[in-house]
Amino acid sequence: MYYVLIRGPSYKGLDFEAREDIRNGLRQSLEAHGLRYVPYNWVWDEAGKYEDKEDASLLIKALESMGFEICIRTSLPGDEYQERSEG
Repeated sequence: MYYVLIRGPSYKGLDFEAREDIRNGLRQSLEAHGLRYVPYNWVWDEAGKYEDKEDASLLIKALESMGFEICIRTSLPGDEYQERSEG
């Protein structure tokens, strides 16, 4: 699994209101480019989840061309908990 994440500014040391300002800025920037995610997954700001790396690369190229900084992960914290609870 490949997770395509949009990397925003760090929340480190920020209160809720400051974190909310960052989230609103990301949401407005995405929507200005015609992208809307419902719901927005703010813990990881997940943009896409793909089985195939080739499919993920299409979204990566599109988001990078819009000026977003992208991070790719093959797992997310908590995945191991979800796998145990499903099994």
